[in-house]
Amino acid sequence: MEFDRVKNFLEGKATEIESEQILSWMKDQQNEEESRKILGEIWTGSDIRLLGTKPDFNHMLDELHHQINRNQASYSIPETQSIHRMAGFYRVFSRVAAVLILPVIVLSAYFYIIQVKNTAQLAHISTREIYTKPGTRTKIDLPDGTQVWLNDGTNFRYPEQFTGNQREVFVDGEAYFEVKSDAGHPFVVNNLMMKTVVTGTHFNINGYVADHFFEATLLKGKVSLEKDNQSIILNPGEQVQYDTETQKVIQKNVHPEDAMAWINGKLIFKDEKLGMAIRKLARWYNVEIILSDQELNNYLLTGTFQDEKLDQSLTLISLALPVKFVYKKKTKLTDIQRIIYMVKK
Repeated sequence: MEFDRVKNFLEGKATEIESEQILSWMKDQQNEEESRKILGEIWTGSDIRLLGTKPDFNHMLDELHHQINRNQASYSIPETQSIHRMAGFYRVFSRVAAVLILPVIVLSAYFYIIQVKNTAQLAHISTREIYTKPGTRTKIDLPDGTQVWLNDGTNFRYPEQFTGNQREVFVDGEAYFEVKSDAGHPFVVNNLMMKTVVTGTHFNINGYVADHFFEATLLKGKVSLEKDNQSIILNPGEQVQYDTETQKVIQKNVHPEDAMAWINGKLIFKDEKLGMAIRKLARWYNVEIILSDQELNNYLLTGTFQDEKLDQSLTLISLALPVKFVYKKKTKLTDIQRIIYMVKK
């Protein structure tokens, strides 16, 4: 990818087609090293004007330096040790911290810079787009005061300002909403599988288009789900699941807090089909898990995962179900083990 193309994209000078191409390139994990390099070069010598409210980068750096100083002070070094050794450690620690903070700064800038022209609305209305990579989560505040939490691997679009009779956003992935009440301007969440219409409420949507599965869970208020001129009304404590491949719709009572537990760092499964549970775990840990047998999809999994490492979570699953996990062997020392096969015992 050319440096100038990425820079023009961040400055809002790219066409809609070019923007989609660059976004697709940046989302590809194989391009992460080159992407980081280009973004780092742009950040180092850039005069890009940030769009919208500017992030407080100085505060971010101050917090970083404060944390470095705290870590430095927390180490009790005997007087007999060399001062040069401590100074060397501090320099290395600072460099590591600087490397770690760069993606945070660039990512924050990306959230505020990116603009995609929305051809379905008035030409002067611009739309912001956020993509959370697998293994990451984020929270944003919309112009109307609505709060949105985005789970990993989610694509979310919203206008800089809501206009007209409706407040419309788009999501491909999982998001938890606490919608600012406004009966005169319904809040609409568009998804290729189903549309959600509310006025003011708390609800969770799990709608990754690639999974061919849509799930909406209501915690508070009232929700209307619309599909092909038909609607389903959700009341608090209810959940709707829609399988696009079988066209099957299920509406049932659940513990709604389980569906949004991910915003607090938990994954809760209760008699969930293993195929869907594994997809969630794969995104959670940013790995690829391949089922060797389609029959495994129909196994049911119950469990709560919070602070476990990947190996621990897979071990717990293999103890609960007649399955085992096989890691793809590394072909190079620099390869990262990201592909795992799940097979029957």
